[in-house]
Amino acid sequence: MVKILSRALSYNWKYYAAAVAVFVAFWQMFSIFSSTRVADDKLLTAMRQNADYFEKAFLEGDVFETQRIMWRIKNDNIKRITFHPVAFEGSKWIFKEAIVGNLYDRPRAQLNRNVPFISNGAELGRLEYVIDLVDVNSAVFGENYVLFITVVFFFMGLLVLSNVGAIKTIFSIERCVDETNALATAGEHSKIQDSIQRSIQSLPESLRATPFAVLIGRLADVLHKASRLESELAVSKATSDLAAQVAHDIRSPLAALGAAAKGLEMPEDQRKLVEGAVGRMQGIADDLLQRYRAPSATHAEPKPAVCALGGLIEQVLSEKRLQHKDKTGVKIEFNGASGEIKALVEPKELQRLLSNLVNNSVEAFDKNGTVAVSLSGVDGKVLIEVKDNGKGIPADILSKLGQKGETHGKTGGNGLGLYHARTTVEAWGGSFKIKSEPGKGTAVLIELPRPAAPVGRMVVLLDDDMLVHMNWKLAAKAAGVELKAYKTKEDFAAGIESLSKDVPIYIDSDLGNNVKGEDIAKELNNKGFTNLTMATGHGADKFSHLPWLKVTGKEPPWG
Repeated sequence: MVKILSRALSYNWKYYAAAVAVFVAFWQMFSIFSSTRVADDKLLTAMRQNADYFEKAFLEGDVFETQRIMWRIKNDNIKRITFHPVAFEGSKWIFKEAIVGNLYDRPRAQLNRNVPFISNGAELGRLEYVIDLVDVNSAVFGENYVLFITVVFFFMGLLVLSNVGAIKTIFSIERCVDETNALATAGEHSKIQDSIQRSIQSLPESLRATPFAVLIGRLADVLHKASRLESELAVSKATSDLAAQVAHDIRSPLAALGAAAKGLEMPEDQRKLVEGAVGRMQGIADDLLQRYRAPSATHAEPKPAVCALGGLIEQVLSEKRLQHKDKTGVKIEFNGASGEIKALVEPKELQRLLSNLVNNSVEAFDKNGTVAVSLSGVDGKVLIEVKDNGKGIPADILSKLGQKGETHGKTGGNGLGLYHARTTVEAWGGSFKIKSEPGKGTAVLIELPRPAAPVGRMVVLLDDDMLVHMNWKLAAKAAGVELKAYKTKEDFAAGIESLSKDVPIYIDSDLGNNVKGEDIAKELNNKGFTNLTMATGHGADKFSHLPWLKVTGKEPPWG
């Protein structure tokens, strides 16, 4: 208890001192008020008792008798009384005023009072008296010092007792901090949460629900999660070290295998397939080593690039056909759209995730089955679908797939394949969806945005004048710029759907049939297009209310 009281004083002595100062000030004001009331009451009582004598002495002009009566009405709290007479017919009073009592030469701490002196309804004059507050307080304290000291100690005791709960909480926190520091120094992070919880439980039940105690409890949860994350990071580093070691050790066998493959007699297509597989494995090993050696460097992460997808997909499927050639009844098909389809991807990552998806489909077959991979471009998007007619996935499991650690139907699976595929595709700005029905198969749909034309090398024109079209097309061809020119609002809306938001767009103001180009520009601005220009004969002031809209003439913007 002594420790708690000393700690309470050490933490709160400023507030206790302020509280005592407030109490003393209140005591002072109460003493002044009480002393003044007592002095007034005694004075008025004495005046009533001596009014007749005072009137007689006043009318007779007996100054000494008047002063003697004034001494009788004076009391201990009054230091001096001055009688200021009034001009009264018939009075023999010969002095201007009469003074009794004395006063210290003190300019402050004095209270001046005035009361009329009335006798038989007639006002004989005015009594001015002075109360010295220093003497009053000294007298009050001298009479009540025991009570004063008792009240102060009682008041201080109440303050200390009211802080006992808070001090106990502080003691618990200090013990918790000391024990936490000791555990952290010893490296026993897993025990920190239990230590904090024990400290909270040691508090009285009424203090366990205080906001600070709740905060400490939540801090314990955060520390526990941090400890668990530290363990996971340690496991991740060990896995990374192992992967790097494997990648390093496998490079020499791969190099030997590649050299041996060149000397083997085999069909040319099979030779290219083996060389391609060896090259891809070599690339994976190099990528792992690069990530391990410079995990935080910007060049360590593979950067997406605009790639033709058909060849990348065909190479992976050729390897998969060779890998699963001994599984009779298993077919791996590819249906690529006509024309070259490109997307912004990282080639190795795309081939890796497609390889995992095809393996998942093959493993879903009990005996026979077909894996159909398709590539198409629709509405400014690139679609890659990996579809099988295997056993399918139950709905309750399907909703969890793609999350870290979730797997289905694979012995020893860790769920990282689908998680890696989803996060990689989303990092490229695409989407990754899985559809499945038990007994009918599974389809994985990868949707990627088509790459936009290089900024500044494509321009869009909306104008209903064919002569303007001809002029712009000739100028664009001479400048090496790709021009997309439209005459109607409908064709224009369909044509720009897959274009980049910063592609330069030039619009005429008068498009016929009461269609205004500035209205179309407003719609485009709301959709996020940023490079909009009115190609018109009107002056720029007509469009001053659209500060984001540039204005130029009808001539092509190329020299």
